[in-house]
Amino acid sequence: MYFRWFWVLLIFSSTFTVKAQEPPEALIAVPDTCVALREGRNCYADVTLTWEQPLIGNYCLRDATSKYIMQCWLKQQSGTFNYAFDSQQSISFELFDSNTSKVISTAEVKLQWVYQNRQKKRRWRLF
Repeated sequence: MYFRWFWVLLIFSSTFTVKAQEPPEALIAVPDTCVALREGRNCYADVTLTWEQPLIGNYCLRDATSKYIMQCWLKQQSGTFNYAFDSQQSISFELFDSNTSKVISTAEVKLQWVYQNRQKKRRWRLF
């Protein structure tokens, strides 16, 4: 009798396990997509980058590809940066701890087009 209850409890406990909550993203870009009219043209948008950390510290925001530091915050737990997006390609940003140079989080502003450039088929005529 007790053996049956043991198996029933074991099955129910394995199906109702509580998943640990993952921490929210530390760096958020809004909007995260910029839409240009035609492929290959620059896209323009005002992007707001916000971040929040559980501990007060020294944090910096930089471009992920060029490693250009755009803004630093000393003894802060959160921050906001307004960025004028003007590019022909997607751009990634990194939030890192300026004391350890460890990257904490990344955010990306993706580029999309309304119309894509397509190659026209050329038909050759002899006459």
